[in-house]
Amino acid sequence: MSKARQMNKKKKFVADGVFQAELHSFLSRALTDAGYAGFVVRTTPVQTDIEIKAANTAGVTGPEGRKLRELTSLIQKRFGYAKEALQLIVARVQSKGLCAPAQAESLKTKLLAQVPVRTAANAVLKQIMADGAIGAECIISGKLGQQRAKSMKYRAGYIISTGQPKKDLIDVAVRHCFFKQGIIGVKVKIYRPYDPSGKKGIPIEVPDKVRFPEQKYEQEEEEIRELSNQ
Repeated sequence: MSKARQMNKKKKFVADGVFQAELHSFLSRALTDAGYAGFVVRTTPVQTDIEIKAANTAGVTGPEGRKLRELTSLIQKRFGYAKEALQLIVARVQSKGLCAPAQAESLKTKLLAQVPVRTAANAVLKQIMADGAIGAECIISGKLGQQRAKSMKYRAGYIISTGQPKKDLIDVAVRHCFFKQGIIGVKVKIYRPYDPSGKKGIPIEVPDKVRFPEQKYEQEEEEIRELSNQ
């Protein structure tokens, strides 16, 4: 019995992974112009809520909510949801410059519009750093106007690459651009700043951060004066 339960769990994990991969592929194609930045699935016994994150919420809902209803209907038919068992919720990205999926989509759009690679990467890095990021990196790999494939890295600021802080503080997104000569991969990494509220950063500090207490120079000067007067 335990072995059967373990197999059922494995099948469930695989099915959930396939569902999320297929839904992500569908939404990234359907919401390219809206600055699609990922989704979150919340399942309850009554219904399933899918929260779609995007930079432009109007591009997701459409005029009078028509596009959102179309997306809901397509997802219901594809994955076999009942009519009242699925709800799509649209959420605006708090800070577009600190959202790696939104910036990866922006870079992908620029490359598909035949913008030069260096110009597109530098424009994305400039927007990321302007929104308060500590560091950022753009990696573009594939046949970049040549027959032989290569990889190019563009960096700004400071970025960490190892340890648990990398998993907690670095936001990563990968997108693919399809051209006649082949596929170009786009990878964006953003080192988000510390923000206790979590709106313009992440509420987790770097473990090795050193804090220096404020020295009270005025009190020390007054004590020295009092001793000198005595």
